[in-house]
Amino acid sequence: MSLLPWHKNAAQALTSRAADGRLPHALLLTAPEGWGLHNLVNWLALHLLGQEADRPAEDLAHPDLRWIKPEGAIIPIDVIRSLVAFAVGTPQGGPCKVAVIADADHLNRSAANALLKTLEEPPAGTYLLLTSSHPGRLPPTVRSRCQVVNLRPDAELARRWLQETVVADDLALRMFEHGGAPIAVADGIAEGEVPLEGLLAQALSIRQPETLIQPLLEQGLVGVTGRWFRHVVALTAGSDAHPAVTGLPAGLPVRLSAERLSAFATELLWVRRQLVSSNSANERLLAERLLHSWRELGRQAPVTA
Repeated sequence: MSLLPWHKNAAQALTSRAADGRLPHALLLTAPEGWGLHNLVNWLALHLLGQEADRPAEDLAHPDLRWIKPEGAIIPIDVIRSLVAFAVGTPQGGPCKVAVIADADHLNRSAANALLKTLEEPPAGTYLLLTSSHPGRLPPTVRSRCQVVNLRPDAELARRWLQETVVADDLALRMFEHGGAPIAVADGIAEGEVPLEGLLAQALSIRQPETLIQPLLEQGLVGVTGRWFRHVVALTAGSDAHPAVTGLPAGLPVRLSAERLSAFATELLWVRRQLVSSNSANERLLAERLLHSWRELGRQAPVTA
């Protein structure tokens, strides 16, 4: 798993501090979703352990490495208790111990509290690497005990990397739908993702929009809601909001009131919260609800000037 171009400056700074013995033992690495935060923490964990950094660390059977990620919607307390026990003691096969907590904002309250003492006083020779694309969701008590490293996206490097890495005639549209996040764009192309613009325009014209439920579910409804939201924001701003947005505004009434668009955007965000916060959300019903609301939005008469 290679280091991405926009991570190289941060990686150089982190390795320099590690070489000088100045790397904090509790780090919180943050970046927006889709910018390869996983790649950087993977590289850093393997670097600290003296391992080759071109493989997935979470699959590595190493006695001095623990990799924790959410189980469904949460990271439970029993997993953190196991990590705390692991952190104690001397390294068995390398220069240090490394514990990664990926998507640490999924820690439930009990798990976060169980981690506090270890974050505040990490055992000698142990590094705790937390990652989050939503650091504001972490309890302040966790954030305050970590050295925060905010990774700033570099849109130009991301665009160049995508042009060299993927083949897509509609790259500008895909970048728009994913908010410019290059890993999200590349993963979508690799998984056969269809740009949402066409599906949403189609939902306004076909007689049975419910036939589009399955295509939406196959693309992952959490991601779909984020991409859909960007189109709604562009509609609110007008058809010139982004050069990639051409067909969708033409498929809706020319002028919809800000109130109508805002109401639908609120519904999108509500559905997204249901999906993220619950393991039992009925995705099919939620997708059907959104398609129905979207179709009703398209049927509404345009606002007169």
